[in-house]
Amino acid sequence: MKKIINLERLIKNKTIREWVEALIFALVVAMIFRTWLYAPYRVPTGSMIHTIEIGDHLFVNKHAYGFVIPFTDVRLFPSEVQRNDIVVFPYPEDPSIDFIKRIVAVGGDTVEIIGETVYINGKVEKSDFVFYDETLMTLPEKITITVPKGKLWAMGDNRRNSKDSRSWGFVDEKTVEGKGVIIYWSHNPEHSLFSGYRFDRIGKFLE
Repeated sequence: MKKIINLERLIKNKTIREWVEALIFALVVAMIFRTWLYAPYRVPTGSMIHTIEIGDHLFVNKHAYGFVIPFTDVRLFPSEVQRNDIVVFPYPEDPSIDFIKRIVAVGGDTVEIIGETVYINGKVEKSDFVFYDETLMTLPEKITITVPKGKLWAMGDNRRNSKDSRSWGFVDEKTVEGKGVIIYWSHNPEHSLFSGYRFDRIGKFLE
């Protein structure tokens, strides 16, 4: 005689129901957390070396510039992006790709680049974070431009190896998705799964 399993009784088992409900709740919370609060990002390129290394995983504050109403583009209590903020935004030449760069100048600022020296409103920019790769050479630049209101001038900290506003122009401030906050994991992609973990970078705040 075949044994008949009472599925109704199994589903009604309190322990199983609690586990299923807890799992669903955890997934919903994780989705909300990632979409509207703090989203995880992995950085695959070196344009922000040494502030952000290749293989760093970081959290981006999605409500740094205002709380986004779910399923809309409306922001409550909006605030402006500030100079030196490290932000995530859609790549202007292909919005399906996210870029992360440092905001060097905001609307109303005048940017002047002579050689590799950047001036903001006539003053040399703070350069503690700027990295010049001695293995790379770049052509001297001469740029003078005023950033329109509502636009941003973004550059990578790895100045000789960054495709940024110098090549594709301004970032629309409204498209900024969030502000880089903290590195929560880091692994050198050139190493295997058994090595290359950079534990000293975990917990490092971006500045």
